[in-house]
Amino acid sequence: MAIKNDVKSKNDDGRREALPASLSAKLRDMLSSRSQAEIAGLMDVSVPTVQRMVSGNSPITIGKLLRLADGLGVPLEKVFSLDGSLPAPEGGIPIHDVSFSAGGGAEIILAGESDQRAMFPLSWLRQQFGKIDNLRMVRVAGDSMHPTIADGEWVIIDLDRTSGPGIFALRLHDQVYIKRLQFQSSRVLAISDNPSHEVFVINLKDRADRDAFQVIGRVVWTGKML
Repeated sequence: MAIKNDVKSKNDDGRREALPASLSAKLRDMLSSRSQAEIAGLMDVSVPTVQRMVSGNSPITIGKLLRLADGLGVPLEKVFSLDGSLPAPEGGIPIHDVSFSAGGGAEIILAGESDQRAMFPLSWLRQQFGKIDNLRMVRVAGDSMHPTIADGEWVIIDLDRTSGPGIFALRLHDQVYIKRLQFQSSRVLAISDNPSHEVFVINLKDRADRDAFQVIGRVVWTGKML
């Protein structure tokens, strides 16, 4: 039976179709190898739903299989080519190899436009960051944040976190930087950890400064949590 990831129509009848008994039995055995809470998280369903699936009291439909494949981050056809146990799910973070001293990078990072992904264990990503859709991995160019972040080091930024103390990716006058930000009542200080670099002062009362300034996201990982 061929099942494709792109099952879609004006209604979801195809997703409600139950899997053949032999496939359902194999999938139940695979689900039994992991905790029901973990499976529920992967499939975005309740634990009682998983309990009914594993016990056979609820049919395993194509729609539920699609949820599992998406949660594991594997193609649908790969689920039944596994050796009987579910793989450790991985999450992909878009990689952006843009220079943080060149313009044009902010829009690319915000859109997540990248053909490359950095793969991490999904359970670790969720434990550390919760929501992972707005994580991006970027390479830092220059020594302005030395010794905290070295030239050429890869970091993860969280687009959902744009305020509070910390190190951030930001756009300033069409340039993209990694700086430590201090938010004050009428201004923002963009500070380099390397004292040989100047401090940028963004005057929030000045319209030109406000228009030229954008916080992209907070740096949350540099090989270690920040």
